[in-house]
Order: sequence, then C-alpha cells, then structure tokens
Amino acid sequence: MITKWYKKKDIRMNKSILFLTAMVISICSFSQNTSLKEQAMTTKTLTNGKQIDKRLVGIWQGSEKDQQVLGIEKKWEMDRKINGTFSIIFTTIQDGETVKFIEKGNWWVVGNTFFEYHKNSRKTDTYKFTILNEEQVKFEMIYTDFNFAEPNYSFIDTKISNSNSKKAKRDGLTPETAIKVRSVSEEYAYVRANCQNCQMLSQSLLEYNGKYFDEITLKNSDGKEVTFFFDINSFFGKIR
Repeated sequence: MITKWYKKKDIRMNKSILFLTAMVISICSFSQNTSLKEQAMTTKTLTNGKQIDKRLVGIWQGSEKDQQVLGIEKKWEMDRKINGTFSIIFTTIQDGETVKFIEKGNWWVVGNTFFEYHKNSRKTDTYKFTILNEEQVKFEMIYTDFNFAEPNYSFIDTKISNSNSKKAKRDGLTPETAIKVRSVSEEYAYVRANCQNCQMLSQSLLEYNGKYFDEITLKNSDGKEVTFFFDINSFFGKIR
C-alpha cells in the first residue's frame, strides 16, 4: 500500500510539474509576441534595410558642459526625420563667445543601440538609448572617434516638437529655416552681422523641395565651418 501511495503521489507531482512548465512556456511565448508587436509598432525599416525608432523622430534639445571639452558649454537642437536623416544646430559657448554651426547625417537603430553617421567627419557615433518618457531620451556613449573629457559621457534629449513644426525659428542654419532675402547683398549683410571675422569658403545654388537657396559656407575664427542658407525665391530667375 505504501508503494502504491508513492506512485500515485509521483503521478500527481509529475502532472503538476508539467502543468507549471506549460504555463511558464505560455507566459514566455505571450511576452515575446507582445515584445515583437511593440517593436513592430515603434520601428520602421528603410529602403536601405536599416531601422529607425519612430519614438526618436522629431526636434529635440540637449546640452552639456565640460563633458566633451573642458571649458566649453555646448547646446544643440537635433532634428531627426522619419527618413533616417538628421541635422543638428550646435551652439558652443567659450569664454563668453558664442559660435553656431550645423552638422548633418544619417541615423538608425539596432535594438536599443543608436547610430549617428556624420557627413562632415564621415564618422559614426554609437550610443545606448533609453526612452525615459514620451518627451525625454537618455543617451550613453558607447563609441566615438573623439576623446571626450568625460569617459562615461551621457546626456538627455528633450523633445520640443515634431519635425514638421511650422514654428521653427529662421536662423538660416538649415534649408527649412532659411533666411528670406531680396538680393545677394542682403545675404552678405546677414553673414557679416552673424559671423564676424569669418572667411568665405564657398557659395553655391541649392534646389531643395522645389525651391532655390543660396548656400554660403564660411570658416569662423576657431577654424570651424559654418553654413547659412538663404531663401532666394523672391528674386531668383526673375528679370527686373
């Protein structure tokens, strides 16, 4: 009788183990499927096969001080677009002097790793990113070609609007915020007022979204390139 009791008990225990195992597998499968669905909702695959996280699209602001270079405060406005391109307007402050410049490139993600390719330097920075909430994202440096003062460099971007915002201020640093002018002389006057002691590098005609712009690139006193865009559609191609 004792032997039979143990056998029945073993059978009941085995059934319980099988039931619990099935429950665990079911829960894990459900969790995995849910995670895949969430990922499909937040990511988009581009024609080049790379993925972007739609939660990172929009115009974001951030800042840091003494982390990249000691003695320099840097602020930026990052515009990440749904097509995987970006433009960053940087403002650096050093010894009371303020300098603005722009960088452009492409961005994409692999899981929670963020890749940022800069066209000017042809280098790719890599970050781990964490979505803090709908308006804030934390970035932690994984790799950069530049030696930062802070080896564990990190920052938080705060979203200020969508990329298609009509409230973007006209600072001339992107085609979207180009300065509207009525003549080339107005372009030069703006450059002299906003980039003192700058050296002219190039001036070229740019067609963007069916409109025409003058693109003027200069070198400032620190040796950095600054580009201004001017909306010339009020007089370009018109006979006066």
